[in-house]
Amino acid sequence: MVLTRLARRRAAEDERGAVAILVAVLAVSLFLIAALVVDLGLARDNRRQSQNAADASALAAGNVLYLTGGACSTAPCFTQAIDAAKSYAEVNYGVATSAWSACTDASKLSYVPTGQSPCISFDSATAPKHVRVKIPDRSIDTTFGTFAGVENISIGAAARASLQTGGVLPCGLCVIGPGPHDLQNGDTTVTGAGAHFNGSVSVGPNGLVSTGGNTVQGTVNRPGNFTPAAITGSPQIPDPLAELALPPSMVGLSAQTANTSATPCVLQPGIYVGFQIRAKTCTMNPGLYVFRSGTLDLASNPSTRLQGTGVTLYFTCSTGTTVRACNANESGATMDFSGNGSLALTGPTSGELKGLSIVYDRNNTSGLRLTGNGVTGTSGTIYMANGLLDIRGNGCSTAYSAVIVKSLAYSGTNSCLNVNYNSGQNYQPLPAGLHLSR
Repeated sequence: MVLTRLARRRAAEDERGAVAILVAVLAVSLFLIAALVVDLGLARDNRRQSQNAADASALAAGNVLYLTGGACSTAPCFTQAIDAAKSYAEVNYGVATSAWSACTDASKLSYVPTGQSPCISFDSATAPKHVRVKIPDRSIDTTFGTFAGVENISIGAAARASLQTGGVLPCGLCVIGPGPHDLQNGDTTVTGAGAHFNGSVSVGPNGLVSTGGNTVQGTVNRPGNFTPAAITGSPQIPDPLAELALPPSMVGLSAQTANTSATPCVLQPGIYVGFQIRAKTCTMNPGLYVFRSGTLDLASNPSTRLQGTGVTLYFTCSTGTTVRACNANESGATMDFSGNGSLALTGPTSGELKGLSIVYDRNNTSGLRLTGNGVTGTSGTIYMANGLLDIRGNGCSTAYSAVIVKSLAYSGTNSCLNVNYNSGQNYQPLPAGLHLSR
């Protein structure tokens, strides 16, 4: 009996020793697990910050890739895109400039500008649609993980932004008013692009619309007079130049008085009231010509010529001598190019008015008359969001331009408009649809 009690006591003491050992082992294990949870939580937080920085950097690069002006005159602007990506990475995640030199990316896109980090890459050297940014890896030291043999955790993240490259207008001839549009017996020819009409279109029995493709929001009365056949019921297109800031900057421009009787007739950029040119050649020096009121009148004989390179004509409104944007449905300055003269203007190749030759304020309801045997030779977009392009008589006008107008009307025998569109010579819209794609 005594021996049995003693045995039991010894067994209990042995079990208490085993439990103590088990508790000690479990305590250490639980401590290590808790330590790893703390360190992994810290790593996960850093991973989230790194991913946010990658997303912001990729979007920032894509946002300026085609934004010409300043130091970048010709897109794509790789240097500006790379600088934007690095700047956002520094602001959002504290990535030092020096960190990019050692960065590597096994999944980089096909093009990396010479001398730049492979962690900022593009899918094309000429017309990129994707930009990938990989944030340089960062080693996060563990606080408790060393007890489990984990001294640091490497953190990295990448993102890809995609966009439509822009640069090309949706139509060489864009008639954006609600219509109906009466082309009568006029001939419309567009090469290098198609034509689009918001609203419905009617043509006379001898009228013709021949373009790279015809889309019409409404209906057409003579489908056989469209080559190729018009696609009716097409979606309405918005103003393709809605992004264009108007009025343009007029810094440095002052009021000018045109002396068209001088020999030679040379005009300077500035702010004008409409004037006449008759039976001579006038040359416009490069720059912006603002017409605040009146008519730029070139209605005359074949010896009348207005010419200039790097020139934009802007027709707007004013109060007294103060230039301003036109009010809704206000008739402002205008241009009359009727007769047999010639117009040879080329829009600027850089700056905010790049690729624009003739621009009307968006609210300006005045039209542009091309009448008689007048021949135009403009290169650069003609933009009249609220105006009528009025083609009359037997003239045939040729524009090496995109033509964007509210309305288009013909009147007379053999009146015609030839539009030869080249995206490089015209306004190039900014890229659209910038988004994270990976």
